Amino acid sequence: MKLFHKTSALSFYMIHSGFMAFKARVKEELDAAGGGNLDDLLDDDSLHAYYRNGDSPDYVAASLCPTYEDD
Repeated sequence: MKLFHKTSALSFYMIHSGFMAFKARVKEELDAAGGGNLDDLLDDDSLHAYYRNGDSPDYVAASLCPTYEDD
C-alpha cells in the first residue's frame, strides 16, 4: 500500500507556496465579474507564469475576461 504519491518538484513548490492563494484570488475575481471558471480558461502551468512574473490577480482576471471591470 502506497501512502505517498509521487509529485514533481514544481507541483510540490506550487502547493507549498503562495500560488494557491493567488489562484484562489483570481478565481474570486473571475466569479465576481462573471468571467467563467478559471480551470476552463487557463491551466496551472500558464497561471504559474503570471504568478512568477508578479502580476496581480486583478490583471490576470482582466486579461482572461474582457468584461472585467476593476472598481
